[in-house]
Amino acid sequence: MLEFVKIQGNGNDFVVIDNRGKKLSDRELSALAQKVCERRQSLGGDGLLVVEVSKTYDFKMRLFNSDGSEAEMCGNGARCIARYAQKKMLAGEQMVFETLAGAIRATVQGAYVELDMGEIHLSEGFWGENLTVEGMTFPFVYLVVGVPHCVLFVEDLHGFSRDELVFIGRTIRHDTQRFPKGTNVNFVEKTGQSALQSITYERGVEDLTLSCGTGSVASAIASAIVFDMSSPVEVHNPGGINWVSLQFNESKSQCHAYLKGKTVIVAEGRFCEEQQ
Repeated sequence: MLEFVKIQGNGNDFVVIDNRGKKLSDRELSALAQKVCERRQSLGGDGLLVVEVSKTYDFKMRLFNSDGSEAEMCGNGARCIARYAQKKMLAGEQMVFETLAGAIRATVQGAYVELDMGEIHLSEGFWGENLTVEGMTFPFVYLVVGVPHCVLFVEDLHGFSRDELVFIGRTIRHDTQRFPKGTNVNFVEKTGQSALQSITYERGVEDLTLSCGTGSVASAIASAIVFDMSSPVEVHNPGGINWVSLQFNESKSQCHAYLKGKTVIVAEGRFCEEQQ
């Protein structure tokens, strides 16, 4: 039977498996993700994290969303898989692993994991534009932080109902004319000089999640420039806090980002035959 570990990073929860022996094909991994991530019917999760062999680094990370699609990268997922790798002695407290978005450096300090997110190229995004959904107009910034993110600025995040956030997020996520590959959507409210609240509608999960690592980074970068925030930026997600440290170049065309947050190992076990 296939073994698993359930890990969550600020409420962004994942089922993690070791597929270094390539026992499961891509098609089987996609099908497994859809099955085990279904809440109430199985373990439940935002995605399936898969450890595979890397020819260059400590290991390779793959992420299959709950809808079965494979994502390039996930910040909280990367923090969770780093915690898994350190626990299972696949790597030390400092490690480098492969993702579809490039190599990621991670440092594990107990329950806390910090990721070196590398250089984010800001000139490739959209700045100073507005976006309108059902008569509601939002200033927004678009960035690629491993995966695409649309950051919407709002004055009162709690003034929106959950259904409203889902509707707006889903509408923008499927605006393929503006965002050809789709996009994650982050609703952001500035709450302090270096603090903000962020709720993310995640592409692939197709719903709001309790936390999003790459979304926290995108929200922090956009807010740091728009509101002149100082680093580190404290990003309050519904599931917990992510700390994002930023180093801009002189022209602010690039930003080196670091993401830190807590992880929790929830459970370990084996899938029963009925679940595979």
